[in-house]
Amino acid sequence: MRRPGIVLQLVLLLLLPLPFRAGAQGPDAVAASPTVTFEDAVRIALSDGHDVRLAAQDVRITAEGKTVASARWFPRLDAGGDYVALSEPPGAIFQGTPVQTADKNIWRARLTAEQTIYDFGRTRSRVDQAGALTDIAERLEGVTRERQALDVISAFLDARRADALREVAGESLATAIDHRRLARDRFDVGTVARNDVLAADVQVANAEAALITAEVRMEISRSRLALRMGYRGDRSVAPAPGPYPVPAGGVPPLSESLRAAFGKRGELRAQDASIREGEAAADTARTGFAPTFFGQGGYSYEANDLNPHRSVFSILLGGKVNLFSGFADEASLRRARLSVDRRKETLGKLRDEIALEVKSAYLFVTEADKRKAVAEAAVVSADENLRIQEERYKEGMAISTEVLDAQTLRTRAKTDRQNAIYDLAEARYRLLAARGELLEFLAPRIAAGR
Repeated sequence: MRRPGIVLQLVLLLLLPLPFRAGAQGPDAVAASPTVTFEDAVRIALSDGHDVRLAAQDVRITAEGKTVASARWFPRLDAGGDYVALSEPPGAIFQGTPVQTADKNIWRARLTAEQTIYDFGRTRSRVDQAGALTDIAERLEGVTRERQALDVISAFLDARRADALREVAGESLATAIDHRRLARDRFDVGTVARNDVLAADVQVANAEAALITAEVRMEISRSRLALRMGYRGDRSVAPAPGPYPVPAGGVPPLSESLRAAFGKRGELRAQDASIREGEAAADTARTGFAPTFFGQGGYSYEANDLNPHRSVFSILLGGKVNLFSGFADEASLRRARLSVDRRKETLGKLRDEIALEVKSAYLFVTEADKRKAVAEAAVVSADENLRIQEERYKEGMAISTEVLDAQTLRTRAKTDRQNAIYDLAEARYRLLAARGELLEFLAPRIAAGR
């Protein structure tokens, strides 16, 4: 009698996509994993996130620019050669007689070495400029890593919030079903009118719709978590149940948070490096008015039987200075100085924006903490109110509307409590990020989970 059921289960298992089968292996094995811990989510996001990888590549690219700029300190070696085929051999008339001066076909080889002796700081300013660009990329990489960590934390908390709200919706549906059962029982014995049953049916339908919405939001939040971890957007990763780290202790004073942000935010350090890069660019433009002294040595060989000196060594000492370039040098210097002024103005704007961000994060923490306390008290009152209304309804002292209103109030109170809990946790993390301390907080916890 059980064989048809077993066969049906096997057929369904074979029809399921591979990621949903138990024990899936290979590159998509993570997709089959039902849960991910807080620490693993952050760790994976910081190693596999696209933005983090791009920022790391920017650092490597700019580091090569410093090597290019430093190359002027070393001699430049060039090798070349050519082959000349003429229709007639070159010659000259000497005392009325044609004289051949070279072979008809000649090949030559050359090797030269050129070294800049002194360029009045042009190479040094270019190296400083390249070093500042590398510093900017490194600072921005840190900023990117902190933003990636905050994004995945927000996604993790949003997924946990969606799970909690789905549980609230499930409890609300169960409560509505219990009340509908009670209303039908009382209607069967004639103690209530039919409108009580109809109202209970509507309440159950509303609760079922709310549960469907909560389940969809839960799945979307899990896909968003997978995306923030560096997976495809169609993947789904569930947050692991249980406790997760949340910054503890009192909220630091706003003035202290502002001092921390101004001293630790990577955006400010990157902008400082940008100003240094602009100043180095101005120095480079200024050296365009100075001469350059150089030395050059070379060796050439010519396959010419008529040339008694086929192998020739040469040495050259020289200098050059630009006398006129269509006013390009003056314009480059003015542009570099204006760029420095603009970057300094950008730094001031960035400090003001960070100050607002820190203040907003500070106020959000304070607000969420107070809302959480109020919501917890409201849940206690809503539970007691629902208990009283249900008892009164059983005794015929309350109407169905009062019970339904009490159920709605409790659902709203529990929803507000869950939102306040996760709003507070996210606000604490955003305050850490605004202070520039998020990665410092996460580093020991990520390392401990390896």
